[in-house]
Amino acid sequence: MKPNAKLFISSPKVDGLFGEGKWQLLDAIHRHGSIQEASRELGRSYRKAWGDIKRAEEGLGRQLVTKLRGGTSGGSTELTDFGRQLLKGWKKYRNEVHLCIKKSYNRHLKKIIEK
Repeated sequence: MKPNAKLFISSPKVDGLFGEGKWQLLDAIHRHGSIQEASRELGRSYRKAWGDIKRAEEGLGRQLVTKLRGGTSGGSTELTDFGRQLLKGWKKYRNEVHLCIKKSYNRHLKKIIEK
């Protein structure tokens, strides 16, 4: 057994504004430089991926990505400075929260559940 939690942040207007799924999407965009490739890797449609980005941007009030139109090689997508900071910060936040959850589980529940 191991503890787990679903993490997300909400605003007063938008529940589930940003969480693991959108973090994975930003990470894939950062690595591939493409929403198309990121959505393909994650098994999502381009339309869903783009919609998720736009909803997060609207809720956060800040731009996460910049689309660059390209010539013969096509365009690309980059994370904004804010997008990169959010990507990095979420990873640290997630890791720290999961460590706290594991410690609390071990202290309060492990002996009871894993007899």
